[in-house]
Amino acid sequence: MKKRHLILGGSSFVGLHLYELLGPEGAIITYNTRPVLDGIQFDSTTAELTEIITNPESIDQAILLLGDTNPDSCIADRNRSHLVNVEGIKRVLDQLEKWNIRPIFTSSEFVFDGATGDYVESDQPNPILLYGKQKLEIEKYLFDTFDDFVILRLAKIYGDNPDDGTLFDDLIKNILTKSSMRVAADQKFSPVYVGDVCDAIVAALDKNLHGTYHVAGPQRLTRLECLETAIASLEYYRPVRLEIEACSIYDFDLPEKRPQDVSMNPAKLVADAHMTLRTAAESCQVITQRMFADQ
Repeated sequence: MKKRHLILGGSSFVGLHLYELLGPEGAIITYNTRPVLDGIQFDSTTAELTEIITNPESIDQAILLLGDTNPDSCIADRNRSHLVNVEGIKRVLDQLEKWNIRPIFTSSEFVFDGATGDYVESDQPNPILLYGKQKLEIEKYLFDTFDDFVILRLAKIYGDNPDDGTLFDDLIKNILTKSSMRVAADQKFSPVYVGDVCDAIVAALDKNLHGTYHVAGPQRLTRLECLETAIASLEYYRPVRLEIEACSIYDFDLPEKRPQDVSMNPAKLVADAHMTLRTAAESCQVITQRMFADQ
């Protein structure tokens, strides 16, 4: 019997791209509220894995993408987000451990407090966001429960298709439709292309990676620098007239104080997975090329 990987949370942005890469011959995909082609409905807060997986011996490894990844909605409903991001995940992990199935867990840049940035895997996590605390709780649970696992801490993920609603698509749309923009010049992060995230997951599956890895882009950028990168790509096709107001991330009315610099260093991943990471400028060029292909 050829084993397949189990993608839990397959209706997520990463999950859909990963399933497209692995295909039905390589993976089983689940969803909760948003049905996906070939998917199996699974709510980790109310159901058991045993209800949807009757032959666990056919599963190779499990990729955990499910959960609430929006820090604002996590803090808005603490009980619900704890149920989804902590209790539900632990129940899934407990069953995987009984089946001796290795988990690959996607954590977050928000396990860090943002005090220094350019974080490496050995740096001590110290989350200030509730979402980051939930992710760190699962990281610790993995260390306590499994001998063999992978934690992939994901930076902010973006795509390269117009209308995908991710970071650079949104910026380009705003540049085209607005006369002015207010953007943080002091918040730093390392946005990562979804294709690189999928390649990192596949490397974890195929290259026998173990432990914790930072899945981040190759650049440490501010929000303002991301905007300037998007403008530079657009200017190849048309003039850009935009008034930019640089401000602080603390000037925005957010439900929790945001960490100021959650940039992560992906050197360990690049070395162990033999990856080359795409830059933000390269992705912006792809978006604008596709956007103006017929013009």
